[in-house]
Amino acid sequence: MIISDRHHFVFAHIPKCAGTSVRNALQHLDDRDGFYTGRVDQHPTLGLLDYVHIPLFTLRDHFRSEFEKAGDYWSFAVVRDPFGRFPSSVSQRFKMYGAGAIQNQTTEKIKAEIEHSIKFLLRQPRHQYQLPAEYIHFQKQVDYVYLDGVQIVDSLYLVDEVDRLLQDVSARTELDSLVREGGSEPRLANRSMVYRNEALRRLVEITRPFARIIYRAVPKSAQQRLQSMIYVPRNSRLESLFSSEYVTDFIKDYYREDLALFDDVREARIKKRAAG
Repeated sequence: MIISDRHHFVFAHIPKCAGTSVRNALQHLDDRDGFYTGRVDQHPTLGLLDYVHIPLFTLRDHFRSEFEKAGDYWSFAVVRDPFGRFPSSVSQRFKMYGAGAIQNQTTEKIKAEIEHSIKFLLRQPRHQYQLPAEYIHFQKQVDYVYLDGVQIVDSLYLVDEVDRLLQDVSARTELDSLVREGGSEPRLANRSMVYRNEALRRLVEITRPFARIIYRAVPKSAQQRLQSMIYVPRNSRLESLFSSEYVTDFIKDYYREDLALFDDVREARIKKRAAG
């Protein structure tokens, strides 16, 4: 979360929704000195808390001043298709609380983590319940947008609209430097890559010391070609795991409200573009 008293805006950072890209662009406008942008710490009442991703009901109950600013200032957030967000949440859990980066895991370990996460989430209360810090990246998106059925966050953007979001912030703050170079193509700062297959993963693990020496010795262009041979976007290799009936049925049920939220934002955007 970023709060700018100077420019009267609040960025509600929904986990795994291009928030890192937005945070990187707006960090210098934060008037909380990073208190809510990069730490997991003990809270006197809540215990271990991810201060980056605080749902609205928790903000209301434990951070009253910040909650009031979310209502008084212009507030905005980025939303994402739950079917794309869930794999990213699993990847983040591996990175922060599991065995490390998802690209270093076997297919069996990834499958086991998916099943473990789903079983854990299904055991938790579904309404106005903040997940533990180690599962916060699975928190429902609606918990950052609505409170008691009322939309609190003013403006919602899709993950491929980060540049449009920054343009809107620039217009309100009169800071042109917020617009990223390179146009409006989405560039998620935390996009995950994985090994192309299990055989490559095992080969790299076995030859890692020698592979590093060879990698550093070749030109940068050759390094990029090697990376493209070894790694692929996470969803390319793991698509079968995340598109299984077990996973998709869970997402349709558990994230039913998020699916409706995403569809509403997308439909509104389509209508706006059609109207010119």
